[in-house]
Amino acid sequence: MTATHTGFAEGTVEVVSYADHPLGPPDPGGTELLYTLTEFHYTGGMEGTGYHAYLQRLTPDSGPFRVMARVVGSLGGRPGTFVTEGAGTRLPTGPVDVDWRIVEGTGTGELVGVTGTGTVTTTEEGVVRYTLSYAFPGG
Repeated sequence: MTATHTGFAEGTVEVVSYADHPLGPPDPGGTELLYTLTEFHYTGGMEGTGYHAYLQRLTPDSGPFRVMARVVGSLGGRPGTFVTEGAGTRLPTGPVDVDWRIVEGTGTGELVGVTGTGTVTTTEEGVVRYTLSYAFPGG
C-alpha cells in the first residue's frame, strides 16, 4: 500500500486580466457563445497565477461554461505547476461558481502526482474564494 499525503487549501482569487471574445454574430434570442481568457492570482494555501480558458454559453438568465487552466505557483508550500478542468455557471451580473479538479498526470516540480478537487464561489460581497482538497503520492 502506498502512503499518501493529503491536504486542504483555501483562499481568495484576484482577477489580473479578463477578456471575453464572442463567437459568431449576435443571436436574436439573446444567447451568446464566448471564449474567455483570464489570468488570476491565488492567495492562501494555493499561491500563484492561473491562466484560464473558458468556453461558455451566456443567456439573459445564466451562463454554463467549461474551463481549463494552468496553475503556476505552489500548493501546500510545494512549488510547481498543474492543469485543472472544471464546469460552472456565470451569471449575467458576473459572479461565477465552479466545480473543478486537477487533471491527473499534469503536476510538475514538487507537485508531480498531485490530484484533487475543488470549488470556486463568489460571495455576495463580490469576493471570489476557492477550496481544494488534494493528495500527493508518498509521504
